[in-house]
Amino acid sequence: MYRKLSDLKQRVDDLIATYGEDHGVAAFLFCDSDVFTIDENHDEQYLNEEDAAQVLYEVGNTDYIYEQIGECIDDEVRRVMISNSYQKN
Repeated sequence: MYRKLSDLKQRVDDLIATYGEDHGVAAFLFCDSDVFTIDENHDEQYLNEEDAAQVLYEVGNTDYIYEQIGECIDDEVRRVMISNSYQKN
């Protein structure tokens, strides 16, 4: 999902209030400094702020990202359950 940093700050503050400061999370944050191409000299070429925001908006609003994260979580849950000898009830 695409958000502004101030929106994320509020969300993090809410999570801390609910779970405490030391609660574990998995998080992936990207900003305009992560949006670039590599030129023929292997130098990073950054997009302007407007174009970078459009890229981040599109990436943040695609279902594909959430499907992949869901699959990764499912895979890791299965792996942990097997390695820790969990049994179904």
